[in-house]
Amino acid sequence: MWSDTYDSKDWNRLKQILGPAIRLDFRDLRGPLQENLSPDQYVAIIANKKVIGDPRVKTQHLIGGGHWSTPGDGTVQVWWQLRVAHQRFASEDMAKTINKGHAHGYNQQTYQKINGAWKIVGIKVKVDWVEGDLFGTLNPPDEHNNTFNAQG
Repeated sequence: MWSDTYDSKDWNRLKQILGPAIRLDFRDLRGPLQENLSPDQYVAIIANKKVIGDPRVKTQHLIGGGHWSTPGDGTVQVWWQLRVAHQRFASEDMAKTINKGHAHGYNQQTYQKINGAWKIVGIKVKVDWVEGDLFGTLNPPDEHNNTFNAQG
């Protein structure tokens, strides 16, 4: 399942379920809309320390009901209801929590059959509401000079 690859940070397994060209819409997460990403490019974005790649950031993507549709172009679209917990720890031993932020909303995923297997070719994040400091948990102030650093 795609959500487990995020939570376990199993980036190689994530690449295996992605199509050759992915459309990523992260605008609800203050990111851009990006077209035609390769699996390597997609994983580089997700695995960035300013997203969920930092080993001190733990996530749990809880998936609720899915609404399926077939737009008629050979793809299947699914809206997955999500509650995603994000927690940043001071160190990898997870002894001290320094920030929490959780998102509630949906992922719209587009799947296409490629060489006999269904692959993810599109992801659009829709955040309905946030509890805590989601953006500070994902992209904290620079630890060395306590200023915000949006660079990866």
